Amino acid sequence: MKLARSAIKNAQFTLTIVILMVLVGIVSYFTMPRSEDPQFDIPITLIEVIYPGASSHDIETSIVTPLEQEFSNIEGIKRIEAQIKNDGARIEIKFLYGSDPQTAFNEIKQAVASIEPNLPDGVQDILVLKATPTSVAVAQLALWTEPTDYKTMEFYAKKLEKRLEAIASVKKADIWGYPQQVVAIDLNLDLLQHYGITVTSVNQVLQKRAVNITPGFVDASTRRFNVKASGNFQEIEQLKETVVYANDQLVIKLKDIASIAFADGKPSYLAYFNEHPVIFITLEQRKGTNIFDLTDQLNAEIASFKKQLPEQIKLDVLFEQAESVESRVNGFFNNLWQGLILVGVMSLLFLGLREALVVIAVIPLSFLIAIGWLDFAGFGLQQMSIVGLIIALGLLVDNAIVVTESIHREKGKFASLKEAAASGTSKVGWAITSGTVTTLFAFLPMLMIASDTGDFIRSMPVTVVFVLLASLLLALAFTPLLASKLFTVKPSKIKTLQHYVNQFAANSYFRFLTVLMNRKMIVVMVFIAALVFMFSLFGKVGLSLFPKAEKPMILIDVEAPDNSSLHYTNQVMQDIAKSLKKYDLIKEVALNVGNSNPRIYYNEIPKRGVAHYGQLLIVLHEFNEEKSNDLVISLRKEFSNWHQANITIKEFTQGPVTDKPITVRLMSESLSDLERVANELEQQMMKIKGVINIENPIGQANSEVVLDIDYEKAGMNGIDINQLDLTLQTVLTGSYVGNFSDKNGESYPIVVRGKKADLDIFDDIYIANIAGELVPLNQVASLKLAKGHTEFFHYQKQRMAKISADADKGYSVTALTEQIVTYLDSYQYPQGMYYTLGGEEESRQENFAGLSQIMIITAVGIFAVLVLQFKSFMQPLVIFTSIPFAIAGSVIGLYLFNLSFSMMAFIGLISLFGIVVNNAIILIDTANHNFLECKDMRLAILDASKTRFTPILLTTLTTIGGLMPLTLLGGGLWQPLGVVIISGLCVSAIASFILVPVLTELFSRSKAQ
Repeated sequence: MKLARSAIKNAQFTLTIVILMVLVGIVSYFTMPRSEDPQFDIPITLIEVIYPGASSHDIETSIVTPLEQEFSNIEGIKRIEAQIKNDGARIEIKFLYGSDPQTAFNEIKQAVASIEPNLPDGVQDILVLKATPTSVAVAQLALWTEPTDYKTMEFYAKKLEKRLEAIASVKKADIWGYPQQVVAIDLNLDLLQHYGITVTSVNQVLQKRAVNITPGFVDASTRRFNVKASGNFQEIEQLKETVVYANDQLVIKLKDIASIAFADGKPSYLAYFNEHPVIFITLEQRKGTNIFDLTDQLNAEIASFKKQLPEQIKLDVLFEQAESVESRVNGFFNNLWQGLILVGVMSLLFLGLREALVVIAVIPLSFLIAIGWLDFAGFGLQQMSIVGLIIALGLLVDNAIVVTESIHREKGKFASLKEAAASGTSKVGWAITSGTVTTLFAFLPMLMIASDTGDFIRSMPVTVVFVLLASLLLALAFTPLLASKLFTVKPSKIKTLQHYVNQFAANSYFRFLTVLMNRKMIVVMVFIAALVFMFSLFGKVGLSLFPKAEKPMILIDVEAPDNSSLHYTNQVMQDIAKSLKKYDLIKEVALNVGNSNPRIYYNEIPKRGVAHYGQLLIVLHEFNEEKSNDLVISLRKEFSNWHQANITIKEFTQGPVTDKPITVRLMSESLSDLERVANELEQQMMKIKGVINIENPIGQANSEVVLDIDYEKAGMNGIDINQLDLTLQTVLTGSYVGNFSDKNGESYPIVVRGKKADLDIFDDIYIANIAGELVPLNQVASLKLAKGHTEFFHYQKQRMAKISADADKGYSVTALTEQIVTYLDSYQYPQGMYYTLGGEEESRQENFAGLSQIMIITAVGIFAVLVLQFKSFMQPLVIFTSIPFAIAGSVIGLYLFNLSFSMMAFIGLISLFGIVVNNAIILIDTANHNFLECKDMRLAILDASKTRFTPILLTTLTTIGGLMPLTLLGGGLWQPLGVVIISGLCVSAIASFILVPVLTELFSRSKAQ
């Protein structure tokens, strides 16, 4: 290989190129985007339907089914799942992987727009949302007044919202958690009846007055004037003075039959922060920007805004993602520096000062060059790319160590250090190149994972590939150049560990290996037995996908009994908040009544508009695994005894958007069958130890007030049923009749409504007949309570009940799911019913199936490279014997550390494919070179094993050292990955020292002869 010789010969050019690439990397490091998690789009679109007062059955027939039929014309839909409940629905449409998320979103939005005119008039809102991880709030603020004044709060919240959206790095800002501010016209039904005025006639008068029609303009000689006629109300007094009824004897104005004032609309979402009613303001980060720059601009804007606020207005920051990003980025870089120090210390102990400097210099240079390439490839700095740097830390020094050690051996044979450096690099050049290529083959196929998980982890293999390519270039060009400048021809007077390890390899190891080569079959049998034993432990290692996110925040979901009012749900949540005060680890508490907290984590999709639901966001002083686990256990124990509501403690988890880990879908068109079987399954799951936070919405039917209309009586009294419905709607929920514009340019809806909305109000309602006479409602209708429609789901347009749960800490999701499946398989289902599994089991089948194919591709690619290098089939097979021992070693590590076989462990296993074969490649390559000189295969193998013992040991130790901080301090997500690689390396290194030489002689004997 002539690259080393050329690099040394053209030293100035080599240094210039290296410095240029390093400078690009430094610039990229300071300017590239930073975020907590990978920023990628997923082709999932959500539709939120808000339809107050509608039953789940009405919503299914009038909204969900028509929408599903409309979606049938859209290509590429993988799954449609609808949650159908009273007062609304949520529909999730997931497209096939590879679909363009923006195109998918636009197609769904267009389909909704085309069918919206045909939907019932009572539909309050249809929101079409992108469920992309980038649509996450990176900051959440709380604004309140003392005393509470929602109108003032809304005014200043909207001002802040506009100012935040002016920041370049902000995609959008939103305000949440308060009753809509309206101009309320609260009708006095007794006075309406007294004057003989109908509710609908009041509505009609106000609607006609509030219509904003521009008459046009008039010309007067040389001037033109716009004509202003009626339009929006601009003063409360205008409303009060509006005539709603007049005859010869009487003029009735609006103020005579109603009270008119600014007021709170009927709330559907109330927010509290540290016991204050507040408005939440959230903002989303624009893709490709730096979250730290955004946070600095945000804090500057908040400080400026606070100076302009009246004394009674308070503003505080509840959550900033930048704190978490800073903690995570700093933590990972601490792991990186710790690994770097460990690698440097081991290199120093083994190789000496000069050699260690050459090895250590490659590490930061490789990282900086790779960061520059990573930036050009469009990736930013976040947890996946940083962990790629940490994985690469243990790998990139391999090439530098092998080259440095080879130059060290060669310098005694040449008078010139330049010749020794060129010769030493050339001897191992092709071996480290093929070794690096095999490692790249292990990581590159991860780019082919066609799923959300693949997108989530993609930056990690890209980072590793870039770092390894940079380290290979430096090892072949810069390392020999640096060695030729720093090394000395004279032997060092200080004996390094390398000297003693070489002595051990030349004496004890050489003799031990000679003995084993005379007993090859015994060695093979012992290793096979050990392999079988290690693989037998695999059944005791559980399976899982992604672990907890280890964030200093906890969510508490509160489900009050069905038919609970928002007021009751609020009372329960306030009681919960009070009980949280005794926990010292809790810093702040935010309450969301009727809604989930705004979306502050990429795989949490909020619930909206459910009166009996609420969510508390608990912010901790710090994340300490032991303290946080104790807190979660204490909270679960305390709230499991509460009967006011079903209270669920949720920890944030890693990974893409998915259901709860344990999810069962029951499919049938019969709601009664679904309800019965779902309830029985729920009871069974409650008996299984380790199954917690069980959700079974279909098992909770609510009650509803049925207005039983006697249509015969109504017809005989000349009552128009449409008039009756409109009157009820106005009195109970309110009717929008126009807009009110104040002097600040703010617009408020004008809502006509009844003064109260309880059961007694039905006695005060009168309906006008065709003769204009008022007929009491209770004369043609009666009230009764009845069982309402239960909440249920649609899955692929079929009716479904979904029962889901979490696994308690220390329990395997797979083992719990297997117990549930055993019960399901033995159950006698009603006609037409069947079940499917969702949650983690479904995700694992999708993702691990793709990974199995990738492992095959990886193995074939590595084997092809080895066949090309060795011109043999048998020697690559010998090299491949390292892989099963690496896999078995990883099983031992997971078993000993009581870890499950997660997605990160699987990725670590794939990484091992390329890592462990490097040792065998260099050993067999050296043996082949020796054989060409001595023609004795055994002697060639023994000499190669002796020569390569130190580099194999050192590269294994440096890889372990580089990964040790990540494994011990990197948290639950990365620990399985580190354990798999470290334990696999340890076992495969033993195989490289003993089994590979034995098998090499066994399968190369014919070649030697």
